[in-house]
Amino acid sequence: MFEKINEIIANIEEIRDEITILLGMAKISFVDYIMIKRGSMDMPEGIQNSVWEHLNEEVDKLKAQIDLLNKLKREMLVF
Repeated sequence: MFEKINEIIANIEEIRDEITILLGMAKISFVDYIMIKRGSMDMPEGIQNSVWEHLNEEVDKLKAQIDLLNKLKREMLVF
């Protein structure tokens, strides 16, 4: 079980690094990204569509890894 947890955490760290790079390219913060996705903030001009799409893909990967971690928690650590 610990191997699986370590693998998920390593994946999350890799994805985090990629997201950090993409946010830097887009010149926005992660909070800005969330607000844009929720419709609470307009997308700033100058963000390349390819960067935005790649950012969306990486965030989807992050959500999937977090879901895997939560699934492990529910399956193994509920007493």
